[in-house]
Amino acid sequence: MNPRQEKSKVFISGFMLANFLQLINLEQKTCTLKVKSKNKIGYLYLNKGELVNAEADGIDGEKAATRIISWQNVQAEVQDSCQTERKVHTPLMHILLNSTRHADENGTRLDHADLLDEAIQKAEGYHLKKAKLLLSKILKQDKRNFKGWLWFSRISASFKAVEGSLNNALKIAPDDPEVIEEVKKYQLVKNRLHEEPFPRCPFCWVPLESDAVTCPYCKCHLLIHDLFFELEHTGSEKIRKEAIERYTRVIERENNSQAHYWLGIIYLNMDNYEEALNHLDFAATFAPKEKFYSKQLNVLLKHMASSGALFSSELPATANDTDSTVMSLHDKIRRKILVVEDSSTIRKVISITLSHKGYEIIEAGDGLEALSRLNEVKPDLILLDIILPKMDGYQILSIIRDNPEFKNIPVIMLTSKDGIINKVKGKIAGSSAYLTKPFDPAQLVETIERHIYHGNNQQA
Repeated sequence: MNPRQEKSKVFISGFMLANFLQLINLEQKTCTLKVKSKNKIGYLYLNKGELVNAEADGIDGEKAATRIISWQNVQAEVQDSCQTERKVHTPLMHILLNSTRHADENGTRLDHADLLDEAIQKAEGYHLKKAKLLLSKILKQDKRNFKGWLWFSRISASFKAVEGSLNNALKIAPDDPEVIEEVKKYQLVKNRLHEEPFPRCPFCWVPLESDAVTCPYCKCHLLIHDLFFELEHTGSEKIRKEAIERYTRVIERENNSQAHYWLGIIYLNMDNYEEALNHLDFAATFAPKEKFYSKQLNVLLKHMASSGALFSSELPATANDTDSTVMSLHDKIRRKILVVEDSSTIRKVISITLSHKGYEIIEAGDGLEALSRLNEVKPDLILLDIILPKMDGYQILSIIRDNPEFKNIPVIMLTSKDGIINKVKGKIAGSSAYLTKPFDPAQLVETIERHIYHGNNQQA
């Protein structure tokens, strides 16, 4: 039932709802109260001070009124009208007394529910010590909270703690599907575990051997290992989607490099290279001390740069390696590279690769955009694909070389076409170097550093 064409609205908060209802009753006011508490919304309808109906959580009448009045930390919007049929016949004072008892009985449960939500959020974000403290507090006061025992089992790393927690959860809620599945997971892997503490699958929470590279339960790969790109990715679609939802919630709440890393890995398990790049780049950029993240990013970039299959479809790139130093990072920090490439995925890979080397990247998707970018900012080097829409790379290079301001900028031509004719054609047009895709990442970085270092002193 829709609330009512109100003439005016008044917003109030910071009060006891029961006290405010008593005031409305004394003043014999006619109105509708739209009551909010966290993510809950309810309506109380009053006619000349008498409560005539209520709506909340799909129910109405006295039951809904009792529920709304027992809510904590409410805000209310007073609407100056009341259009509803009467479904409440109990006096307001009697309902207020029932609501008080309802609130007292449920107060502890509500507190535990809030604490459990907080503990789950901490566990999902890998703040495991804080999660364990919160869960211990809940279970000390409410030993029959099976959700608490379930989550305590998920963040425990010893056989005794996991088995004890799961046994408690199973005794309390033997028919709960989540509890049944968690017990099934543990039974599947417990004989494989030979030492503790043991790690957990970041996607399904199953206990793992310390050297595991795939999960025995959900079948997801846990990192980019030597055979990652050769093996078929057959992980559970349901678990992969749940993991994406979980880690997306985490990064919406906080800057969490670990969550971004796991998002990158799960997207790779789904062969979504573009999303994987985004999240692995974030993890490597915002947690530079975690060298494992940057190494994993480099493995992905190197694979994409050297994979002929990716270049022939839509996913090529450049790369990145460890500590090549033709120039110091201080020398490179201000240097700009214009990347002219019509594939957004290739541009992204090149951008991520060279950004981690300290360069500033300007992107262009075609020749016209490239010339526009040149007018906005003068780059120190241009990576120019030959095959482009509107005008090809040779035409763009000719325009650049005819311009006195830009003619000395080194230009490295990129193409999937090999052969002496193309190389000669590129040299005649004025290119500084010529790279055939797919190319070795280290070769690209070395070529860029060699030409960007000397570029402004030589005419191409």
